[in-house]
Amino acid sequence: MSYYFKEVRAFISTNISLRKPQRLAHKRLKESFLEGKDTHKIIVLPTGAGKTGVIGLAPFEISDGKVLVITPSLVIREGISDDFDTRTQYNFWTKRNVILNDENLPSVYRYAGYNTSGDKKRVMRYLNNAHIVVANIHKVYNKNSKKALTDILDKDFFDMIIIDEAHHSAADSWLKTLEHFSAKKIVKLTATPFRSDEKELDGDIVYEYSMADAINNKYIKNVVSEDYTNEELKFILDGEEVDKETALDIMDKNWVSRSVAYSKGCSKTIVDMSLKTLREKRTNGNAHHQIIAVACSIEHAKQIMELYEEVGLSAAYVTSDRPEESEKAIIEFKKGQIDVLVNVNMLGEGFDHPNISIAAIFRPFRTLPPYAQFIGRALRRIQEENTIDDIDNVAHVIYHKELDLDELWSYYTGQKEKADRKKGILREYDEIISEKNFDVGRVKVEGGVVKNTKEFLSDGIGNQYKVALNKVIKDRDEELKSTAKKMKESGVSEEDIKDFIHQQRRKLENEIDEKANKLREELIREELHEIHKEDIANQVEYLFEKTKVDSKGDELPSKSNNPIYSSAKTNDAYVMMYINFNLKQKLKRGIDEWETYDFEEARKLLPGVIEKLNKKLNER
Repeated sequence: MSYYFKEVRAFISTNISLRKPQRLAHKRLKESFLEGKDTHKIIVLPTGAGKTGVIGLAPFEISDGKVLVITPSLVIREGISDDFDTRTQYNFWTKRNVILNDENLPSVYRYAGYNTSGDKKRVMRYLNNAHIVVANIHKVYNKNSKKALTDILDKDFFDMIIIDEAHHSAADSWLKTLEHFSAKKIVKLTATPFRSDEKELDGDIVYEYSMADAINNKYIKNVVSEDYTNEELKFILDGEEVDKETALDIMDKNWVSRSVAYSKGCSKTIVDMSLKTLREKRTNGNAHHQIIAVACSIEHAKQIMELYEEVGLSAAYVTSDRPEESEKAIIEFKKGQIDVLVNVNMLGEGFDHPNISIAAIFRPFRTLPPYAQFIGRALRRIQEENTIDDIDNVAHVIYHKELDLDELWSYYTGQKEKADRKKGILREYDEIISEKNFDVGRVKVEGGVVKNTKEFLSDGIGNQYKVALNKVIKDRDEELKSTAKKMKESGVSEEDIKDFIHQQRRKLENEIDEKANKLREELIREELHEIHKEDIANQVEYLFEKTKVDSKGDELPSKSNNPIYSSAKTNDAYVMMYINFNLKQKLKRGIDEWETYDFEEARKLLPGVIEKLNKKLNER
């Protein structure tokens, strides 16, 4: 058994090259496994917030052996494999300063099957030498093949299994995989912690980073929903024109939304409106914005493509049954040569292209996961220096109102309410502490277009230490590059240059360890304080959501006889005073005097304090 992930020195907890949610997700994951519960661990991160990085961090300090990363598709497998390709300096661990010595990078193998017995021997050698194996589910379990990993590997081959896009994991192939392998460390990552049937995933959510927080922290684009309808819609039933209300009475809501989806006139409305938005963004912003569209079927996708071409845009459609043409179209789209890419159940996950800023919906969605995954394609931020955030980093979701998508959009507005409450709570904390039926009808479109827009979201000493650590890394790296260049110009061999770089990286590793040990206690305390603050904010936000009490109301302070509590102007200010006072009483000192073990004790005490507040709010 290999103990690589516990023996190698990985720079994680105070590494500001990593995003905060990546560091916290790793910490929560490590804590949850130390607790000894034999449950699946779920991490929820929105698309674009750094999920691949969390996968790359997850095994370190936790896994006692090999790790299997399972993806639902080839597109996602290729994306993760590229980020984990240790043959280049652009791999995740080097780029984010997680592994400072290239000699200590993990061995990663992308499993794609084999053809001959000779191939199998080579593949088995790669598998046995790998620390991490990345494969899509069809290469892990396949009842029609004897070359899947479940057929060629022993049950105990892996110590940890990481499942990406885990909302797929209730499918039979995933369940059979987990039945075969005896790994006890199962980690699931997803942006939507629900299965396609809307049931919750099996396991415990150990860390959740909301879409609202990702937008506020500028990890992903902001997002605006724009639904359009026509002033007058007529549905054709048995040769007669009827209005929407009559159509709903005679047929049903699903029939109406499908009919609108297949209506050329309604589709033309969405094409025109998405074109208008595209021109606005390209004219007034500083990025080459593009449109991704989703259609009901292949024939429908062709129709949508033709509608875009009629208004002067270059367009293509992609489907899984035409892989070569689709691959070519995707490459051209990523190069900016195509304005619009129309897809049919192909690009819902793992397709990352920051210039997608408009998600045009031409089909009804009945469940949240595919809807959220499709919108996620437009959320990756454009990082160029000259971008105008309020134009270039706003995604537009454009659809016909009669597609009946408002309930799914409420998922995002719900996120906004959570974000607003949480921001208020954190402010108070800081102040106190310092389709299977395809029957459709014809739709007649008349009159002008009606638009409706819904918006999503209208440090101290420890941080200095983290900056200092990362400055050492950056300065030394620049110095290494400069020296290597001079050595090459002087005729030094590539092998000698490589040896020199390895020696210097080992030296750098020791310097970082020395500096980190010196600052360790303050760094840990700073990180623990951040986690404590986030934990309180999340639990208090959920408390107000559960009790339906307005965090900015004044019921609690107005009814309090305590002069300190009654001085609070709002309910969230009262709650933060109450938590701060109770923890101070229990721990016998204020947070400024806490040691590292006090933060752990506070974590255990907090649920009890929250429960008392819950009773107060219910008794109001």
